[in-house]
Formats: sequence, structure tokens, C-alpha cells
Amino acid sequence: MIAVLAGGIGAAKFLRGLTNAELDEEIVVVVNTGDDWWHYGLRICPDLDTVTYTLADMVNPATGWGVRDESFMARATLELLGDDPWFTLGDRDLGLHMYRTQQLYSGESLTAITSQIARRLNLPASLLPMTDDEVATKVLVQINAEDGGDQIIELDFQEYFVRYHHQPRVLRVRYDGIEAARPTNAVREALSKARRIIIAPSNPILSIGPIIALSGIRQQLAERAINGDVVAISPIIGGEAVKGPLAAMLDSLMTQHDARTVAGLYSDVASEFVIDTVDEILTDSIESMGFGVRVTQTLMQDLASATDLARFVVANA
Repeated sequence: MIAVLAGGIGAAKFLRGLTNAELDEEIVVVVNTGDDWWHYGLRICPDLDTVTYTLADMVNPATGWGVRDESFMARATLELLGDDPWFTLGDRDLGLHMYRTQQLYSGESLTAITSQIARRLNLPASLLPMTDDEVATKVLVQINAEDGGDQIIELDFQEYFVRYHHQPRVLRVRYDGIEAARPTNAVREALSKARRIIIAPSNPILSIGPIIALSGIRQQLAERAINGDVVAISPIIGGEAVKGPLAAMLDSLMTQHDARTVAGLYSDVASEFVIDTVDEILTDSIESMGFGVRVTQTLMQDLASATDLARFVVANA
């Protein structure tokens, strides 16, 4: 078995490559649920859905999220009624959220519901929510007000990411509910039994951070890392994030935003670190943190390049 910690578009692309790599191994994906939230009375799980749609070959290729060939009649109705549907939900996407919410209200766990969805969509990997408890990523930001003054407010992650287009300066990120949340037995078992654990090229603060912050997970990963069983892939290439707010966020919260910063965040939970060829100059400084460093092309421009990266990571893990 190979276990992957994942969240976001970069992770979804990597997983598509991994499931296309013709490996004779089960793939189990532990997915971030810190992005999950309630909207219009529905439980929405953006990272789970992005991974699901990508592996089901349903994802919108233009955005990397949402459903291909989507319609937006529900959104049009909301606008007609005077609402501001700033978080766009397509009609087909709504169907999945409705199903998930109905199952939650009937008493099913998020883990069981995710398994049902994966089975019915014939996904080539098993998906595990990081927890069945509710965790909400909150972002403290500085917003430039129109009157010239600055406002410091805490936003739900989706407000920060979608409504404000991840433009405000980030001052702090916290995971609301993380102290009470527990990883599921399925997650613990996957991390215990996996031959190798891969940390996908995801945002280490927003996507991987909530998983590692769950009770016992950091210690479990650290123990596996001592044996050389955990490899992380940098989501930063040449000092820039391929997609999303990571570079700007690291710039706000830390002194630099290159691959070394990400490596530092994983120094106790991974044994190997994969960087892009353009960052090869950073090898010595990352190795000084205790990593074995692997260098290859990590930019996933298509399925072929994602598959090549997956094969490289597995072969060298």
C-alpha cells in the first residue's frame, strides 16, 4: 500500500499520475477536510471533491476544480432572487453535496459516505477524510479598506480563498476544532500499514497542516520518517507556487518562500524531499535539515508529466 496525504489541485494532479502509473499497489489517500464548510445548508468538502472529480475524470480542466460541462441554473436563480452566490456551485456539483448532506443527517460518517461516493464513481484509489469531526481552517488577514484604513479580521478559509481571491495579507492561520478532532481508525491504520507515505505537492499550511495537526498524526509520521518511509514533494518551484496563495502566504508568515521553507515545515515528519530541477541549487541546504533530497521535474503540465513524477517519487521513496 502507498498512502498519500493530499489536498488541493496539485495533489489531485499528482494522484491522477499515481493512479495512472500502473503500480501493483493499493493507493490510499488521506484528504484534508479543514476546507470543509456549511453553505446553503449543505456540507461542502472542496478538497475531497477536487480529488474525487479528478480521479473520476469529471473535473473541469480549465479550473482544476468543479465538474466538466457544468451548468449553473441554480446560481442564476439565486442571482434572480437578489442573492450574491460568490461561492459558485454548479448544478451537478450540488447533487453531490445534497447526497453527502442527506447521508450525514441520516447518521452516516463522512468516511463511510466518501467510500460510497468513491465506489459508485469507480475511483482507482481509496479516499479517507482526515477526520469525521468538523475542523475549520480560519485565516486572520489584513484588509485594506476603501477609506485608507486597514481592517484585521478572521475569515473562513473559503471566504479568504474565493470571496477575497486570496489577496489579503495573511497574519495567522488556525484550525478551529483541531484540539477535539481525532483521526479515524482508517487513517491511523493506513499510515501504519503503508509501505511508503507520500506528502503530495499541496499547500503545507492550508492542505497538509490540518492533517498533521490532528492528535497523534505528527508523532506517527515522525516514527515512519525515522525509518525512511515518508517522502514529501515541494509545491514551490523556483520560489513560486504553481497555483494558489502559498508563496504570498509564506512571504507574510515567514522570511522566505522557496522550497527550503516547505522543507523546514516537514523536517520532523518526512525523510526525503523532492524538489524541481530549477531548485537543485538548494540541495545542500535542504540536506542539512536531515533530508535525503531527490531532484526531478515536478511541474505537472499534463497526465504524462504527472505520471512521470509519480513513478519517480515511488521509485526513489
